[in-house]
Amino acid sequence: MEEASLNKNMIEGQIKPINGMSEELLSAFYSLDRNDFMPETMKEMSYIEKNILLEDKRTILKPSLIAQIALSINLKANENVLILGATTGYLSAILSYQAETVIVVEENEQLLNNSENAIKKNNINNVVFIKNEIARGYSGQSPFNAIIIEGAIQEVPINILDQLDEGGRLFAIVHEGDICSAKLFKKYGQSISDQRLFSCSMPVLSMFMKKNSFSF
Repeated sequence: MEEASLNKNMIEGQIKPINGMSEELLSAFYSLDRNDFMPETMKEMSYIEKNILLEDKRTILKPSLIAQIALSINLKANENVLILGATTGYLSAILSYQAETVIVVEENEQLLNNSENAIKKNNINNVVFIKNEIARGYSGQSPFNAIIIEGAIQEVPINILDQLDEGGRLFAIVHEGDICSAKLFKKYGQSISDQRLFSCSMPVLSMFMKKNSFSF
């Protein structure tokens, strides 16, 4: 009962006030308890409005950032989405209420298992977990309508952009010098447009340090 109340307070205080938040997306947050997706040793941090740093520069994204990602990527019911990095599985669960299929690539076995168990606990059946190198994406099931990198990068990798469908979009948090911004990239033929969404701060994922990248 206490968790349900804390989860509701989190949504009311951190997510509902976000400009443009839809009733459909809010319903997904109300349907899930973030506590289900947190590691056992971090349950007391389930509802705080703070990014939580893990080892190897991995980050559990704060609730409002999860909401902003879901809002920005704007999935439709017939679309598929690729998430690179599972962390807790909470973002995957939220997006499962919007997308037809959510495919998650994760290389850390513990994060993968924890995320998959949380998804099963919530009886979600349209999320598929793949153990693979995050930086490789999942070309075998491409193209994707949307791709999300759950963590910060320095540049957008060409091989990930190649996995987008025509008109597809990619959400990424990009470090450019001293500036860290959330950006939405869209693919039109051979061209890529980008839109800065908002400022944010988190460490760059080691597997996305500058190499084989597409600069803007």
